Amino acid sequence: MAAKRHMPPTEHTKPAARTTGPPATKDRSWIDRLVAAYPQAPLVAPFMTFLALMALEGLFDVAHKPWLYALRTFGALFVALLFRKHWPPLGRVHLPIAVIVGLVVAFGWVAVHKVFAGFGWYSATQLLGKDPTPEEFYIPHQQLGTGVAYWLFLIVRVGGAATVVPIVEELFWRGFVLRLLIDWHRFETVPLGKFTWFSFIACSLASALEHPMWEVGILCWVVYNLLFYWKKSLLCLMVTHGITNLALYVYVVIYQDWVFW
Repeated sequence: MAAKRHMPPTEHTKPAARTTGPPATKDRSWIDRLVAAYPQAPLVAPFMTFLALMALEGLFDVAHKPWLYALRTFGALFVALLFRKHWPPLGRVHLPIAVIVGLVVAFGWVAVHKVFAGFGWYSATQLLGKDPTPEEFYIPHQQLGTGVAYWLFLIVRVGGAATVVPIVEELFWRGFVLRLLIDWHRFETVPLGKFTWFSFIACSLASALEHPMWEVGILCWVVYNLLFYWKKSLLCLMVTHGITNLALYVYVVIYQDWVFW
């Protein structure tokens, strides 16, 4: 019986290439490679961009504030959207709860601060800053008039506070910091909404570093953290946070209470 000759594989007989497994490094975008090396980037980069652009405003005259605020808002949004596919699961919106809690926090922000300021408790400490004086208020209709520039600024200012700010802050504080304070080395393995007393208290107190009205900043973060532990949904917190900011800034514009601006 003749021995069967060994034939070299042709393109019809070659084994099919593997299609499973992670894509080759060279086929991944620079965003994918960055996130693989730094898993915190999608949660931290938008917030850091927002803070950096806010610090930039201090280098310019107040007349440039509208354009610099627009740069801060859209710059942070651009960076956030760059990482959109790498965000953690956002969860459900829980709209009725988000609306109720958002409005309650907005009311509390004004009411509690007025109590602190009225009794002198806030200005007496001055540990983390104090209210601006009326001479330091940025009053948009005095700076821009009441024409198109004024209304465009209000749209960006109020709209940005109700949409972009909640996205970048919730990704950072609830998506990153709360988990980082549980496992410093592998925060991404910590489930969203996991509770520990240390992370709850430390994150709430740390909010005072961002908010000059530190007493209501801490109370606001306590409420937001508790809501996050309950619903375990970043989207719910983004909507809640957005409603708080929207209600607060609408109040400021209607009642001309510029200390909260």
